[in-house]
Amino acid sequence: MSAKIAVSLIGQRRYWPMLVAQSLGAFNDNFFRYALVTIVAFQGVTLFGLNSEMLVPIAASAFTLPIFLFSAIAGRIADKFDRTRIMRFAKFAEIWLMLIAASGFILREPLLLIITLFFMGVQSAFFAPAKNSALPTLLQPHELVAGNAMISGLLNISVLVGIGFGTVLITRESGPVIVGSVLVFVAIIGWISMRQLPPAPSSNPDMKVPINFVWEIVRVLRRAFEHPAVLRPLLGTAWFWMLAASIVTLIPNFARGVLGTDETAVLLFSALFTIGAAVGAILCGALSGKGDALPFSVVGAIGLVVFNVDVALITWNNPPVPAGAELVPGMDFVRDPANRRLLIDLVLAAVSAGLFVVPLQAMAQKRSPAELRGRLLAAGGLLNAFTATLGQFTLAAIAFLALPLQSAFLYIAGISLIVAIVAFVRMLKLRGQSPSPSG
Repeated sequence: MSAKIAVSLIGQRRYWPMLVAQSLGAFNDNFFRYALVTIVAFQGVTLFGLNSEMLVPIAASAFTLPIFLFSAIAGRIADKFDRTRIMRFAKFAEIWLMLIAASGFILREPLLLIITLFFMGVQSAFFAPAKNSALPTLLQPHELVAGNAMISGLLNISVLVGIGFGTVLITRESGPVIVGSVLVFVAIIGWISMRQLPPAPSSNPDMKVPINFVWEIVRVLRRAFEHPAVLRPLLGTAWFWMLAASIVTLIPNFARGVLGTDETAVLLFSALFTIGAAVGAILCGALSGKGDALPFSVVGAIGLVVFNVDVALITWNNPPVPAGAELVPGMDFVRDPANRRLLIDLVLAAVSAGLFVVPLQAMAQKRSPAELRGRLLAAGGLLNAFTATLGQFTLAAIAFLALPLQSAFLYIAGISLIVAIVAFVRMLKLRGQSPSPSG
């Protein structure tokens, strides 16, 4: 069973440093971003006169844009150099970025914070392909689903903790100093952890690294389309990141403008989503064993349809909450029995998302040829960044078109329905070809 494999991996040096460093990095990313989102959405911090509906997705895109721009080059570097060395360098760079971020919070300079977000995206662009291509190097093929499930599950927990502390601590009197100190401390611990990981040798050390990163984007995407067995799970994973980005940008304004709740409810809804996604990922890892995990993706996609539609139906007739209205505290919202169905929907949608993405991550890693693994998985990073950016501008598009915020959940459900149908048809075809498909 994959549960036993996961437990055995936790104590091994070829795995746990990457698990810890990835989780701490996820904490810092979300701690930083939600501290920034909170001061924009609830404390009136603005930039160039933009309101929160526009500034929040712009700030989020400052993080994903460099991932799109530099993932292709990063994938080539991950094939040329030792992947562990790349991850160590990325975690060291994170320390300096967090020092700049701390200055931005203390000085209350949103422009400096958004610029820092951009360079955090650059750092992530180089870390992700190295990590994804190192996993099949350091783990056995039958360990990949469990290994990815553990990373995904702990990552979601780290996201939750980061969101919680970022939302709460920045509102305190000494919040900017506390937030800045935590960012730097966590970055240092992440770098120390990554230094414990053994080497993950390159697969193509003689390869040249071009300077033209734009042409490299085209070349990497073209190479991915030449390997459809890898491209299919990459596209599925990209949809997951679009979903996650849509939720991240939607929650603060949905909580305030539709449900009439305060920033503590933002923390609550984010907690429900991240805990649910972690549970879904861990369930997938524990139940899949060594066999085909694609059915979990199909079930997850169906859940994303059902539960997001129900969220929209429950809240569709809610009148808009006027500016300046008294907001309901998050715990009061939870205690109201009338809201239980909505809360259950949010949890089960998140569990479905966790079930959906883990098999696809492992599938892409298994199917990528060793000599191309870094570049093919970097194509996934490009697709993730592109779709996440689209997801982040879901809120801006809804505001521009004057649509109700609830329509975002119908949009998520509609795309999920298409994904569920494609995944189900593909599963049937693979089952017809062999009992343990690889194509």
